[in-house]
Amino acid sequence: MNYQKVLQRFKLDKIKKSIVAEITCADNSNGVIAASLALGIFIAFSPAWGFQTVLAISLALLLKLNKVLALITVNISSIPPLIPLIIIAGYQTGALVLHGEFQKEVPDLMNLSTLGENYLQFALGSLVFAIMIGVIFYLVISLILGRYRKL
Repeated sequence: MNYQKVLQRFKLDKIKKSIVAEITCADNSNGVIAASLALGIFIAFSPAWGFQTVLAISLALLLKLNKVLALITVNISSIPPLIPLIIIAGYQTGALVLHGEFQKEVPDLMNLSTLGENYLQFALGSLVFAIMIGVIFYLVISLILGRYRKL
């Protein structure tokens, strides 16, 4: 199989155009679109690893949001370079919440036993960080949609 031909089919421009088309052509209000995208971001940064897709679809159904848009943003946590950043952001936010300051040295959180020892700090920090990033994302997307997408 020629992998170059396969990669040419999945060009970044095509993916970007399909995502933008999904957002701009959705039959939802700007608030529903922003909430759908923010829900996906919130779940992506939450400590629900392994259940994120099911959780995103379930909450989107329950809250009557756009499931496709929630799935687009929940998959941000699956991008390999972002995984350590998401874990460190949750861990450091937990340190700030529990101890009042960031930790100077971060243990090897990619090791499951080390992550297990620090799970309370990681889980609490991830939830706080996910809420903050979800609210910020909702506000930014609402402003952008309000400016460029008229209903």
